[in-house]
Amino acid sequence: MGSYVVIGLGRFGSHLAARLYELGHDVLGVDSDADLVAALRDRVSHVAVVDARDKTQLRSLGLRDFDTAIISVGEHLEASTLAALYCKELEMKVVARAVNEDHGKILEALGVDQVVYPERDMALRLAEKLSHSNLLDFIPVGEGFSIVEVAPPASFVGKTLADLKVRQRFNVHVIAVQDVLTSKVSVVPPPDAVIRDSDVLVVLGATADLERFQKVS
Repeated sequence: MGSYVVIGLGRFGSHLAARLYELGHDVLGVDSDADLVAALRDRVSHVAVVDARDKTQLRSLGLRDFDTAIISVGEHLEASTLAALYCKELEMKVVARAVNEDHGKILEALGVDQVVYPERDMALRLAEKLSHSNLLDFIPVGEGFSIVEVAPPASFVGKTLADLKVRQRFNVHVIAVQDVLTSKVSVVPPPDAVIRDSDVLVVLGATADLERFQKVS
């Protein structure tokens, strides 16, 4: 499994660190707030009270021993920027949380490997789910493309993917089907797969094509 240092243990960072640890990874949680560090002590592998703006303190943690640094001190731009800079100087892979587009541009200019916008992305996903009654989840995957999880329209139930001709009719791809009753997942389902009302379809496509697909009843 991987090893991660999570710098910044607010709501986002603490949940992320604890979940990575639950998934079996080695996780070091770091924050300048001793109370936040203490609250996470039993939920990760290691913790440290360190000011992310202090290069000497950060480097004393042995960051080179970790695969990835996750910078989640988004609200504190100075700490976020300096922590990202110091981790990149150590040639680490760095994922950083940005609070706005300008902050993201600064992080990208520092060479951060991945910039995430959790509040924006969650808002977009929620808006999509509220706008489409059969949409269960929405994940943007690139310029103009997304993966969506949808409940099958009534007209799909009892028919095979070959019968439905989803790719030809909507220019989207059914990349997986999950039975919610058994949690069984069929990745790249065969053309003779029969769609049931207990299935969830995982569909990849361009935004406009997915919009058309989701309007099928």
